[in-house]
Amino acid sequence: MGVILRLWLLAGLVFPLIIIFYYSLSTEEISIDKVIIKRWISRDRTEEKGELINVRLDILNNGPRIPVFEIVDKVPEECTIHEGSNHWLFEIKQNETISLNYGIKCHKRGRYILGPVITRGFDILHFHKKIKLHEVYTSFAVVPSLIKLRELPIDRQRLLPEVGYIPSISYKGRDFDFQGVRDYKEGDELRAINWRVTAKYNKLSTNEYALDQAARIFIIFDHTISTQRVLEEGVMAALSTVEYLISQRNKVGFFTIGEFVEEIPPASGKRQLLRINEVLIDVKPSFPAHEGVLTLRLQRRLLSSLPPISQIFFISPLYNRIILNFLNELAEKGHEIILIMPRLESIYEESRVVPNASFLANGLLALDRNYVTNQLSKLGITQIFWYPYGPKYETIKVRRTK
Repeated sequence: MGVILRLWLLAGLVFPLIIIFYYSLSTEEISIDKVIIKRWISRDRTEEKGELINVRLDILNNGPRIPVFEIVDKVPEECTIHEGSNHWLFEIKQNETISLNYGIKCHKRGRYILGPVITRGFDILHFHKKIKLHEVYTSFAVVPSLIKLRELPIDRQRLLPEVGYIPSISYKGRDFDFQGVRDYKEGDELRAINWRVTAKYNKLSTNEYALDQAARIFIIFDHTISTQRVLEEGVMAALSTVEYLISQRNKVGFFTIGEFVEEIPPASGKRQLLRINEVLIDVKPSFPAHEGVLTLRLQRRLLSSLPPISQIFFISPLYNRIILNFLNELAEKGHEIILIMPRLESIYEESRVVPNASFLANGLLALDRNYVTNQLSKLGITQIFWYPYGPKYETIKVRRTK
């Protein structure tokens, strides 16, 4: 204004003040080395269906004031931000603590890491700039989703060998199934006597029970490279089956077939469900370098670990002929097998470039699936086709072919 109005005295007085102001800004110390960042998350495990994870960053500045402080918290590509933001710009004073919050969701199973945190400090005119990478990491897991199943075909009469006298001291409540009536033996409890049968035949008769918990059921999960297109459906089917069997107080053993044959010994309870869940989080399509290696591992590792007569839930699309031959071998040895296969619609190929080729490939695929299911039905294998999202199937569709 002094220059415009030609008031040179006023301009002379203001000009030194402007020089002092810009000099102070250009020489202002910017330091972010004493900034401390800590991260907190609301949960370290979430479900694949997309539960919200709340993230909080606490920023403490033990150094001088930072006029412009920029911070970016790195989020995995598989996650999306649903609340707030992971990028902020603000002023932070000396010895000041600021808390920042945002929420993320992940829609794919696996193990993820939040971090690192990138920070930048500026003065107002951007004369000075400092950048620092803070090695602050937080890990969390996204577990597979499951469906609460209503029913699965389980042959308890064949799998419950523990029958006879059950003392009430060891077993309380309704943890066993009624099997029949037999003659009274010394040592049987009085409350186990069936008085109606006793009065009818004029001799003491006792109810006979079998423990629900005595059933040992094995699940074999195929995650070879041939299952890549339907792996996620297989993981959901495996976890849903395990959850149902354990909820029915069965002892569940778990095998995975991939590059190696891994085993989780039979057990019951929530701990067993967590053990199997941890395995399914990391499952990926894999296969040995040579097919003969897989055959050898199936014979030595898996087949030798199964009891002579077992009930087996076999989860596989049966794309690999080695897996199909092994399933046939299990059936020939007398095992009770329930096969869970993905729905045919999930494995159809779609090509907009060559639609006729896709139609032909899908037709051949349907014929091959029909031939395989017919062959398996001759071996007495119960087949379950997995329809988790069908319009009329809240859980699964069971096709009994015995």
